[in-house]
Amino acid sequence: MGRHKPGKVRRRRPDELPDHVQIRQTRPGEGKAFTDLAALAMEGHGDFDDREAMCETIDEGGPFISRYKAGQFVFLVAEHTPTGRIVGVSSSIPPLSVLAGMERDGADPTVLGATAMAYVKIRALAVADDCRRQGIASALLARALTVHREHSAFFAYGQFTAGDAALARFYQRQGFTIHAPGEPVFLAGGSKHTGVGASPLPGEQMFSRML
Repeated sequence: MGRHKPGKVRRRRPDELPDHVQIRQTRPGEGKAFTDLAALAMEGHGDFDDREAMCETIDEGGPFISRYKAGQFVFLVAEHTPTGRIVGVSSSIPPLSVLAGMERDGADPTVLGATAMAYVKIRALAVADDCRRQGIASALLARALTVHREHSAFFAYGQFTAGDAALARFYQRQGFTIHAPGEPVFLAGGSKHTGVGASPLPGEQMFSRML
């Protein structure tokens, strides 16, 4: 008898999900579950001072547009479909701190709207401890960036605890440049606001990429 040759085992892509997990937008009523998990990503990044507002915004339902009439707030979850449990979350938003600084400097509303549309901040990306290393974070991030790209964004950035080698490797695999600790990311602005930048908090470093 001939030997049985086992079939080739196909390896999942880094952003390919297990069959029992789906990525979708948040639904009204999921604010607490979302922010409870997002709090994991916010540890060590200052106070999660917009947690209550984020929870209320999600519970109200979308679509979510910034007060500058441009720029998307994208709240995504990874759902374990057999149980309905939320096992991962992604929050990506317009660059609010940058916009606030530009507004204080007297930026034209048109420039503010264009900036809100063009740039994306990765606010929070978290996966439950028992569901990590399954491609969920990569899939959440890829979906979020796709949504922003479809709404004309072309640059994304975020920050993480300086020296966290695992997170640095993760974002590098997603195509991001990892900046040195304390180094700001500069964003192209209008004619009066060239060199506008986003700076990390003490003890953090930033990552950025074109979309």
